Amino acid sequence: MTWLFLGAILLVLLVLLTNWAAKSDRATVRRVVRYFAAFLVAALAILLFVRGQAGLALALVAGAAALASRRRLTMLGGGRKSAKQQSEVDTPYLRVTLNHDSGDMDGVVLAGRFAGQRLGELSRDELSALYDELSRDDPEGARLLDAYLARAYPGDWEEETAAGPAPGGPMTREEAFEILGLAPGATAADIKEAHHRLMKKFHPDQGGTNYFAARINQAKDLLLKT
Repeated sequence: MTWLFLGAILLVLLVLLTNWAAKSDRATVRRVVRYFAAFLVAALAILLFVRGQAGLALALVAGAAALASRRRLTMLGGGRKSAKQQSEVDTPYLRVTLNHDSGDMDGVVLAGRFAGQRLGELSRDELSALYDELSRDDPEGARLLDAYLARAYPGDWEEETAAGPAPGGPMTREEAFEILGLAPGATAADIKEAHHRLMKKFHPDQGGTNYFAARINQAKDLLLKT
């Protein structure tokens, strides 16, 4: 009876959530879904605790906390990503991270009106306002945000960066290693393998963007020349 009652409540909540999500921007939807999932896990933890399964309940409480805070659980194979699993691209106003495994992108605003906020937490309107600000004060950051928006809102935001050489001027070797997710001293084989892996995720034909495809190519070319 208890499970039937909980199932009915869950079904109603899912219907309401689906209707709301259809009318909301993606950043807000992702945030609410994450909190909703944390709530469900916490509720299950309470039920297990009442039934005497304290050990499993505590593990679920930790999972709920991780969902709410966007942290990874070390015991579940999370924790800090190694250098080969993510890349960072920085501009004066923006730092964007590329996850090599999932192809996801996120970032943090370093300066300006939205300083300290993550891109994934900003609404669609706020991202548009940020783009306008970067277009004035950080053109390279605007191109970077343009690429993020093209991937985060496919079909709704068309990337303006043209294909070809990567924008932003000369790239340093340190930046090239960071973009490919490699440490200094990587071999030519390592560089080619990282380039191939990243292009499978970020090439425009695979749902990626012109900007990052160009940056990845630029990083490979620079490192293989020296």
